Amino acid sequence: MRFSNTLLLLILCFLVITWTVRSVPPQPPVQCDQTGCTVSNTYGVWPDRTNCKAAKVAYPTTEEELIKAVAYASEHNLKVKTVTRFSGTIPKLACPSGSDAMLISTSKFNSAIEIEPDQLTVTADSGVSLRELIDKVEEAGFSLATSPYWEGVSIGGLVSTGSHGSSCSGRGGSVHDHVVGINLVVPATSSEGYAKVVSIEEGRDDEYHWVF
Repeated sequence: MRFSNTLLLLILCFLVITWTVRSVPPQPPVQCDQTGCTVSNTYGVWPDRTNCKAAKVAYPTTEEELIKAVAYASEHNLKVKTVTRFSGTIPKLACPSGSDAMLISTSKFNSAIEIEPDQLTVTADSGVSLRELIDKVEEAGFSLATSPYWEGVSIGGLVSTGSHGSSCSGRGGSVHDHVVGINLVVPATSSEGYAKVVSIEEGRDDEYHWVF
């Protein structure tokens, strides 16, 4: 009887813990106030223990706004660093260096997800999270060929960092193995408006192989 009471107590404690634990997403890596913007990393502190300041931060929501942000940086000869909604960089890769640099965040560039059932493809903004993409694809009756375990990572982050899952079938286990096309916003000449979109597709462009 004493064993049964102990077991019941353990079960009750487990249920209480289960009911009260909540999942809290990480804080946005960019925090701004009247004095400017501060960029943090996953651990909340950089390896050199110094703050990372950003003089200018752009939050594009569409491709047109992203082009304008890149054009501004190109016209003013600014270095560009990118950061996502939950940026996971540990070293200062996403930290702008001084006043001659700006930050472009993809946290709000996450509205477009287009599925082509006949082609078995899906097109998404780079700021779309993996969880958002999985849900949208599932609504259409499909699933992704491969993906990492953490659902908060962005699509742009997946492709650019070589993220992979456990699948080895088909094209491979890495997410970029399954990318068949990509639009890149790159700096351009003044006659081209200082920024332009370069579309690269598998089987059509030689650049596909050095991008992926």
